[in-house]
Amino acid sequence: MKTSYVPTHIEQLTIMNEPKYHERKDDSLIVHSKEETDFWLKTHYGFEVMNGHVFYEEVSADFQAEVSLRMNPKATYDQAGLFVMISKECWLKTSLEYIPEGPSHLGAVVTNSGYSDWSTQDFQNELVNQNLSFRIIRKNGDYSIYVKTEQQNQEWEQIRIAHLMEDQGNNPIRVGFYTCSPSKNGGFETEFLNFTIQYI
Repeated sequence: MKTSYVPTHIEQLTIMNEPKYHERKDDSLIVHSKEETDFWLKTHYGFEVMNGHVFYEEVSADFQAEVSLRMNPKATYDQAGLFVMISKECWLKTSLEYIPEGPSHLGAVVTNSGYSDWSTQDFQNELVNQNLSFRIIRKNGDYSIYVKTEQQNQEWEQIRIAHLMEDQGNNPIRVGFYTCSPSKNGGFETEFLNFTIQYI
């Protein structure tokens, strides 16, 4: 079964940490993040922040989640993508994180036992405002993460395989799209063009 939440059925999603505002626009959803929001625990930087904005559905089976979006970032580390959470101490996110001077970072953060790690690859700033798509596939507690850009109709590219240690196979999992703005520059807008979850 495959469910499309954006542009239809947005009302079925639960919001974790309300954004500055969100509104429907034709067949998409505009979300404006609040400033000083992020998801990160302890590693390297020492801080713990869990106040980014997530629109999610709760699932308890293997799935494939996809989101397509268009960002209009303003400040360092403005980001948007997909988010999966079992608990505060066990979650992952994949996104584009904007660096004004370039290049920006395309990657994933995986958090186990309350410690986050971060894997990245460079992303040209000239492509930041194009449509981006992210995909996460969960199978038996393992998560495969993919990205696709608008440029040249690129095929899905795998950027990470990870395991969430608290995933016991049938426990509730929050799956959704997210955005956040770690800086003090007022946040930014992301247009979410679609979001789907398919059970596999």
